[in-house]
Parts: sequence; C-alpha cells; structure tokens
Amino acid sequence: MQFWPAPRGCAVTEIIKYPQKKVLHIFLAGGDMDQILDMDSSAVEFAKMNGCTGMSIAGRRGWKRVLKNKGYEETFTVLGKDI
Repeated sequence: MQFWPAPRGCAVTEIIKYPQKKVLHIFLAGGDMDQILDMDSSAVEFAKMNGCTGMSIAGRRGWKRVLKNKGYEETFTVLGKDI
C-alpha cells in the first residue's frame, strides 16, 4: 500500500494484480477536493512506472461526477447493509 500525503489532503492506494491486468486502486482519499484532484496526475505516473495499465477507485457515488473529467467511468457498484 502507498500513502500519498499532501498539504490539504491524502490518499491511500494499492497495486492490484489481476490475471491479465495490473491496476492502481485508490481506496481511501480525504481532504480538500482540489488537492485530491491535483494528485491524480502523480498517481497515474506512479501507476505507469509500476507496470499498471489501469486505475480504479472505490467510494461514494459522488466521485463519479467529480472524476468524470479525469477519464474515470463507473465500472461496478458495491452494496452493503447494516446488521
């Protein structure tokens, strides 16, 4: 896992190796939205340097709208329930 600290936010990523693809997965991000969005280009560069051919992010549905201009598309939905 990788920790991405910044002055007004941070993120945590992991490299996931699938049988035919390697992906940098962003599963935690917080802070000022502008700061988080500015971190995308560095994350993409890091992913490419590590042989990744894709990026993924898990989070609230609102990320879909925010990250649309960065080229992200919804690829799956995560469901949960309280017990």
